[in-house]
Amino acid sequence: MADTDHPIEYRKASTLEVRHAQRMIDLIAVPYDEPTEVEYRGRWITESFDREAFAGVHGEVTVNRAHDLESPLGRVVALHPKDPRGLRAELRISRTAAGNDFLELADDGLIGSSVGFGVLSGGEQWSTDRRSRKVTRAKLVHIALTGDPAYKGAKVLAVRTAGGVPVVRTATPNLDRIRLEMMAERAGIDLVAPAV
Repeated sequence: MADTDHPIEYRKASTLEVRHAQRMIDLIAVPYDEPTEVEYRGRWITESFDREAFAGVHGEVTVNRAHDLESPLGRVVALHPKDPRGLRAELRISRTAAGNDFLELADDGLIGSSVGFGVLSGGEQWSTDRRSRKVTRAKLVHIALTGDPAYKGAKVLAVRTAGGVPVVRTATPNLDRIRLEMMAERAGIDLVAPAV
């Protein structure tokens, strides 16, 4: 709590991409401007994060299993607070049995992310009835991988092979590939082309 006025809080989102060869997971740790219901100090409120909430985010950030600080899985290697979707994080997962398991679970779309954060001084705006708040300035404490993401704004886009080719494992791969390309185009995302 050294840099914040409040205790550490936890919020969840979903995985964007898994790159097995590099042991990397790319995800939106916190979507911006997406209201969701969260439990806050014993009651339910509606919460969202401002696009500037993590401006200037820095420091060493660990990746843990759930929010268990004694179960590390890796570390954050890059943070992208200016991504319009939310705070994007690139995670490097350690070469351990637990790390291998979480890479597979992320690949299968079964886990998402959650963040531990602290609200900085003056970093929240409350509605007059105190039923909703917008976090405007926060410090990222850690990222946790979990099976119960609260925020639904980010989805798995693709899994990358060593050559950068997206892999889609479904019963209808061609239909799913076309849907993936259409979603990526609408979102303004360039899919990685195969290496030549």
